[in-house]
Amino acid sequence: MLVTLPALMFLAILILAFTGQVEGSISAYYLGPIRDIFVGAMVGTAVCLIVYRGFPPFEDYTLNVAGFYAIFVAFVPTGLTETLDSLGPEDRQDAIDALRISIGAVIAITVVFVLLERRFGQWTIPGLLERQATKWVFIVTNVFGVAFLAFVLIRGFADDSFQGVHLAAALLLFASLAAAVASHAWPRPFGGPGQGIKHYRTIFFLMLAGIPIALVLWAMQSEYTVLVLEAWEIFLFSAFWVMEAKRTWPAASTSA
Repeated sequence: MLVTLPALMFLAILILAFTGQVEGSISAYYLGPIRDIFVGAMVGTAVCLIVYRGFPPFEDYTLNVAGFYAIFVAFVPTGLTETLDSLGPEDRQDAIDALRISIGAVIAITVVFVLLERRFGQWTIPGLLERQATKWVFIVTNVFGVAFLAFVLIRGFADDSFQGVHLAAALLLFASLAAAVASHAWPRPFGGPGQGIKHYRTIFFLMLAGIPIALVLWAMQSEYTVLVLEAWEIFLFSAFWVMEAKRTWPAASTSA
């Protein structure tokens, strides 16, 4: 599913491109005719990231965090400020209220999920604190998480623009996915199984390479800088997920 859902989204974008409509970013399609496909694919991806029981525990944790941010990427579109400004007072307030309810529900469900996971699930946080590398990533991740929630409350509730929320969620989403890849690229500090290290490291460094590539495109004033960066990162994570499927498939077959 974590390969087919992005593939569905890219297929819809490709079909739309043949009609002459090419946006500057994947998230910009939120405001177009494939809005439902974009939101559905992102929410489905978020659910898959959360329900998947990753190994090592550090991978499971980072994928859960990535799933959390993916929900915000789905629900808070890019260019929302301009869209809200184009609406009348009543329609604008209705859109803001609907978004606030959705975001509030996401935060509430997240809190319930964490409490239930701690009470009835396989609570792996103590294990993360035993390793120096995972401990510090855990601390930094939570600091950014708290800062992000504060940012959402300020931009979406104290203010009503939600400006910057989509971008912040997207950056933290990609960082979390890269951390999940790192758990296999460097198994000793992160507790990974130690299989396919070279391939995982290749994917990780290619994900990092997306940053200078984006900077070059930005310097060239390309209108598709964000689109290329998003597609690059999603493609590489899909490659990572194919490797994960191959790694876990024998175990799943044996247990069945």
